[in-house]
Amino acid sequence: MCSATALVLGSIALSACGNSSPCADPNVLAKVKELFDQQEFGQFMPIPPKVFMVQDKTATFIGAGQENGKNRCSVVVTSDVIEMMRFTEQATEEEIVRIKQEAAKRNFPLTKDYLTNYAVQPLASGQNYVTLLK
Repeated sequence: MCSATALVLGSIALSACGNSSPCADPNVLAKVKELFDQQEFGQFMPIPPKVFMVQDKTATFIGAGQENGKNRCSVVVTSDVIEMMRFTEQATEEEIVRIKQEAAKRNFPLTKDYLTNYAVQPLASGQNYVTLLK
């Protein structure tokens, strides 16, 4: 159902679940998160799961590439500022408590959403080749 051409930023093959639209396939979304993490912090730095969260329900088909069978999709990836601070050790737990309180008083968001585009190409093996797009 989803197909399109794309520029390669990062890619890898992974299993498909037999979903009619691979855009929302849980394995594809897990690979999108992995590639997003690698894009932000590099390939060899393990990122805690709550720093970046893929919003599964936002996975959307964008277009279809008729010549190559790629599905062009998008999804929202949310960054949690507090979890990022914990991960990078930029603040103590006491400072984080104060930051949360001040953010609530000032109506300051502690998350940021990133619209992330990706391509999914079904392979003959039944797997999907996932590519983040610029």
